Amino acid sequence: MRIILITSKLNFETAGGSVLDLHWKAKSLLDHGHEVTVVTAFSRANNITIDLPYPVKKENIAPKGNLLSMQKGIYGLLKKYEKDADAFYIDGHMFLYGGGLYRMLGGKKPVVAFFNIRLNCWADMTGNPERVSFLKSVKKKMRVFLEHLFGIPIANYLDAFIFNTPMVQKMYTDFGIDGKKCSVIEDFVDMEGIIERNHITDAVLEKRQHSSDMVNIFCTGRMFKEKGFDLVIKAFADLPDKEKYRVVMSGGGPDKERLEAMVRETGLGKYFSFPGWVARDKMFDFFLASQIFIFPKWWIEYGSALLTEAMAFGMPCIIPGGGALEWLTEGSALTFKPDDAKDLSEKLHRLGEDERLRTKLSKDILTRAKRLDYRVLGRKLNKVIVGVI
Repeated sequence: MRIILITSKLNFETAGGSVLDLHWKAKSLLDHGHEVTVVTAFSRANNITIDLPYPVKKENIAPKGNLLSMQKGIYGLLKKYEKDADAFYIDGHMFLYGGGLYRMLGGKKPVVAFFNIRLNCWADMTGNPERVSFLKSVKKKMRVFLEHLFGIPIANYLDAFIFNTPMVQKMYTDFGIDGKKCSVIEDFVDMEGIIERNHITDAVLEKRQHSSDMVNIFCTGRMFKEKGFDLVIKAFADLPDKEKYRVVMSGGGPDKERLEAMVRETGLGKYFSFPGWVARDKMFDFFLASQIFIFPKWWIEYGSALLTEAMAFGMPCIIPGGGALEWLTEGSALTFKPDDAKDLSEKLHRLGEDERLRTKLSKDILTRAKRLDYRVLGRKLNKVIVGVI
């Protein structure tokens, strides 16, 4: 069958996990015997640095931020490629209304939409809505009302909805998306490849935890205040025995200088290093050299390809509890109360002092990781898409 995936861009250099998620989905559909094409809607942002096993068609529709023009643009792409496809897969949070309109107005090929974040109209995409003027607040509420009133009935003409966590699904079904058309499929990552290339086995995990006198802690990500890296610094400041620990915080971003200053001002400079943004290979080296991975803060509904990759390395993880990350790890990570540096410190001390617990969590999370390989999840994706065809 001919399947066309329409996404915003393919930037393999600096973009996040959503680009690799799309890539591995395309690869898995190829492995199931389909003819696969990827169309990038904002191709000026492409940065394709690897050889791809599928063709890429480069388009440039209306810029992001212009909702109506963007939906018109995706409608046009669906009509343009209709004769070349048996089914479409689209980025749902951006293109759901144009995709639904295509089906509502007689578009001949089924369309599956994927969602891993909230709609732009719901909240500031930093996750912590800032104070806005009264006028902006009224405009925002009006947009939410109009998208719910007019947009959702159109979007429900789509043939299937895929969400990467049940929490994201609930946000959309609460907004009116047809729950009978919904599936949950986790983020696609090449877990098997990571495990094999880096020789991750239970024996290696035991050696990693037993062979080092130092407990190396790793955190990584784009450094915004909303990512909560300062929680790690505050938690570390409360540790009773700091000499046995070292912390690597990799990543660039607008909050990096503040975090570095915070470390200096609290007298923790010798324990922390800030290598800045690093390539994926270097990030993987940090995973291999670390005993603990901390994911300090995230949107409660969202999954994370970064955490999924950490799982492939058998990293004992400390994550915020009560949300999608805890669901993703299925109890194989330590959790702390979100935004609670004291609780994070207690969990870090517990894990840092207990080598046997670190080893157990390493093995547990590796077992979970193997069930999240894109080849395993690809069977679910194939079933959904073949089902709508």
